[in-house]
Amino acid sequence: MTVVVLGASGGTGRELVAQALARGLQVRALVRNPEAAAFAAHPLLDVVRADVHRAEQIADSVGPGDVLVSGLGVARRSEAGTLTAGATAVVNAHPARIVWLGAMGTGASQPAVSAPIGWMLRTGFGPEYGDKVAADEAVLAAGGVVVHSGPLSDKPDDQAVALAPLSTMPRQFFPAGASRAGIARLMLDIATGTLFEPGLLAVRPR
Repeated sequence: MTVVVLGASGGTGRELVAQALARGLQVRALVRNPEAAAFAAHPLLDVVRADVHRAEQIADSVGPGDVLVSGLGVARRSEAGTLTAGATAVVNAHPARIVWLGAMGTGASQPAVSAPIGWMLRTGFGPEYGDKVAADEAVLAAGGVVVHSGPLSDKPDDQAVALAPLSTMPRQFFPAGASRAGIARLMLDIATGTLFEPGLLAVRPR
């Protein structure tokens, strides 16, 4: 099994790469600029240049038996459209599984947070909000798993952090977040585990 990591040079993407390698998995890290990503050499790691706006590069980097996990994000509002482009390219590449990271309080999970927070997210994300929603919808329609989390931190993994189906979530004033390490662990568990149930999962409040 090869784990393909989209957005591998970002904070969550690097956690996904590191944890997949620690599990002894073959990893293919997709980045726009391999030189700038500066991953240390590893016998199980293949770093590939792939831009989500070049769908053919994604298609060439993903095999039918691969599982794909995405830590793709955007740093500026001007990059809105990147998530939809990435999701569309990934879906059209037909990996065996897709596990996609989204944001709690957006799209389908907006009713699970308070109205003021939902408004703040929509306003704060600006054009990126619609991009997030469209990307989630594309992955879900293709039978993938979308993981929604509140704010992500760089703290160590808290093993108590878990996911649950969105339908089981109580309404939260502020969305429950997690560390990037914890989210990476959970996403890899889904991508490589024997129980793979398509749908939208969210970080369970404690």
